[in-house]
Amino acid sequence: MGNVTVRPAFGHDGAARLLVHRLKYSGFAAAAGPLSRAMARLLPADCAALVPVPRVTARRWAYGVDPALELARRVGRDTGLAVVEGLVPELWVRHRAGAAGRRRGIPTFRRIAELPPAAVLVDDVVTSGVTLSRAGAAARLTRAVTATAGIGP
Repeated sequence: MGNVTVRPAFGHDGAARLLVHRLKYSGFAAAAGPLSRAMARLLPADCAALVPVPRVTARRWAYGVDPALELARRVGRDTGLAVVEGLVPELWVRHRAGAAGRRRGIPTFRRIAELPPAAVLVDDVVTSGVTLSRAGAAARLTRAVTATAGIGP
């Protein structure tokens, strides 16, 4: 994924897809539990902290949840790792999800905290890798773990 190595816990189908959608679009935080346990097993041994890739502010307001933050908090609880909210997203960007060929937004992030070099980005889904690549560049991090991957684990 560009400059970021991504380790997804599941492919974006079946029960994993349903859990991600329940978390992302229904605000059902309990859906993060089974996903986060699988994600925790994928963290590198030298992981120093977890950095959630923040949801665009307008969608966080609309859906009432930031899926990556929920997942990072659960993974942090399972592993004892600190969660550092070190990135800030734009207020709004065109939707990334949707049908192939659809015009998609390109997210940008701004780093607002010092992050350990061995920190790992946390996100809910990786498809094209653009979001994680942009977040990685802003955070100056090169590793990520996601709940699902639309491109196959």
